Amino acid sequence: MKVIVCAGPSPSTVFSHVPLGAALRDAGHQVMMTSCLEEMVPTIVGVGFPAVPITDPDLPAEKIISPDGKMPQIPDVPIERERLTGRWYARLEAVTLDALLAFAEDWRPDVVVGGVNAYAAPLLATRLGVPYVRHAWDINDASEMDRGATEELGERLAELGLDGLPEPDMMIEITPPSLLLPDAAPAQMMRWIPGNSQCRLEPWMYTRGADARVGVTIGTGVMRHNELDFLQQIVENVTAVDAEVVVPVQNEAATLLSERVSGIRTGWIPLDILAPTCDVLVHQTGGSTMMTALSFGVPQILIPDPGMWRQTEMANRLAATGAAIVLTPEEATSDAIAKSCQEMISNPSYAAAAAELAREIAALPLPSEVARHIERLVRAAPRGRRA
Repeated sequence: MKVIVCAGPSPSTVFSHVPLGAALRDAGHQVMMTSCLEEMVPTIVGVGFPAVPITDPDLPAEKIISPDGKMPQIPDVPIERERLTGRWYARLEAVTLDALLAFAEDWRPDVVVGGVNAYAAPLLATRLGVPYVRHAWDINDASEMDRGATEELGERLAELGLDGLPEPDMMIEITPPSLLLPDAAPAQMMRWIPGNSQCRLEPWMYTRGADARVGVTIGTGVMRHNELDFLQQIVENVTAVDAEVVVPVQNEAATLLSERVSGIRTGWIPLDILAPTCDVLVHQTGGSTMMTALSFGVPQILIPDPGMWRQTEMANRLAATGAAIVLTPEEATSDAIAKSCQEMISNPSYAAAAAELAREIAALPLPSEVARHIERLVRAAPRGRRA
């Protein structure tokens, strides 16, 4: 069986496909991975998969999103921002379709797997007449982004005789059952397993001393000044806590951060190595970061962007379980973060709630079992459906 994985636009979305991709490959199948951004090719190769270039390396994402160079005004209403994000993802994905089709004509896949925002995947699968598997990578409800993407892809959908995004032949859901939305569609559940890039480890990365340990991260891409400034502000506030502070970031960002803030440990540390050593993880409500912490039963302090409906919604759902505390950026002062961290460290109810979610995750079907379901899906698919 040949599998194309459309992995999405960031390292975290690439990482989320690693467990299932590895399970499919270990079952004897061929797996090729793509991304709508050229800069993701090294990340894909770094996690051990062949990367198929499908974008123009001289065409930056900003030019695709805004061909005239004028970025649209960001709506104040969070749901409208979510729909705009869906339109942006759709633009990034749409420009890859011709290259994807050319590759598919040469390689002839049997199934297409795509992340929730990899909108080229359902269009490619429909054009080829092969099954489409949609793979969730966090607990996000993507319905508003889907609406925006549908608006953006109207002409492409009309060419296929469609007025909406094609429904997946299989939806893979990784949300712990107790966090599923009441109206969640039926799905194939799968256990979340981190798929991070790895590195040469030092003992302090995977062990901890006698003190409490607090991890701080805002995701994988911390190099723009505003991101580094935001991270620095959070880290400075966390250092008010009586605990060891560890900040996993790219090495270049770690150098800059170390120059700005003293008394912390920082560097490229795989989150699946760091998280099990932490009493608390503080972050900006990144979906993969949230799921990795949950899989190890680590309580979280979440600082979502109030303008991002998706982040706020995810943060509030997790906080409702008792496994997290939510702070707005304005609330995330030294006193508030220190108080929240100390509360989580001293009150065992947070760790207990996080541990219960970890047990839910561990009880879900492994990627190897889901791979067998995909095999059956492909075997049952009608032959000769290719357009």
